[in-house]
Parts: sequence; C-alpha cells; structure tokens
Amino acid sequence: MSTLSVDTIQGKTTSNTVQMPSGSVIQVVNTSSSSAVSTTSTSDVDTGITLSITPKFSASKLWLLFSSRLYISQHSSEYLVYIKNGSTIIGGGATLFNGSSGDRMAETCNIQGFHSPSSTSQQTYKITHRVSAGTGYLMPNSHPFDTPVNFVILEIAQ
Repeated sequence: MSTLSVDTIQGKTTSNTVQMPSGSVIQVVNTSSSSAVSTTSTSDVDTGITLSITPKFSASKLWLLFSSRLYISQHSSEYLVYIKNGSTIIGGGATLFNGSSGDRMAETCNIQGFHSPSSTSQQTYKITHRVSAGTGYLMPNSHPFDTPVNFVILEIAQ
C-alpha cells in the first residue's frame, strides 16, 4: 500500500487548470441573512438576496440551493419563490399555498436547481418572490428553532 501526501495540487501552467474527476466539488460560495423580507407584488420582485460565482471550468454544472421559512398572510393564495439568473428561472415556483380554510400558513421551504452556464464568466443569481394575493414573507429566525435564510452555489466538475 502506498500513500501520496501533498499540501497543494497546482496546474502545470496555471493554478486553475487541474481537472478534477466528474462529480467533484470545485468551489462553494454562500450567503445567509437574518432579515425578514416581504412582498405584496403579484409580479416577481427581488428579495435583495443575491450570490455570484465565477466558474473555474466552462463545462461545470452549478448546483444552487436556497432555504428559508416562508409565510403567507391570506387564505386561497400562493407564495412563489424563484432562483433566477437574469430572467431565467433556475428553480422554485409555487412553494407555499394557503388553502380556503382561512388559516395563515408558515413552513420551511427548500429550493434547488442546476445551471450549466457554459462559461467561466461571473454568474449572478438572485432570489425573487411574488404572491397571488395577500403578503408573502421570507421569515428567518422568526421562531426560536428557525435558521437564517441560506443560499449556496456549488460548482460541480463534469
């Protein structure tokens, strides 16, 4: 049995050229927020939560993950949350529906999506939201057991 021990793996000509096996995580970027955000808009509006990544390889896939506690104030209404790159929807949709019983509804929502930008240029992703009626809220830390809003992007080698 042999052991190979190294402190750094570096490309022969530049440090960003080492090709990792397919499925390897190349890099991770993330952001979190403890601030509540709300909307009454029936059209998509930015939440102010954005995240940028510059892929190291043009063949990479990006795995985007978003989580937050959501709340909708009105019965018979939907709260829709999306991950977008420009106007392109990467993930999300009708994430919370409050039925006709008149109860208000809150629950944790997890959204994910894959994007293949085929580029090594910086990519910026944003979280948008809208409602069909009432008010929709991203509500991090609204309960003692809640966590902040989390938004993560992983670059995956192909």
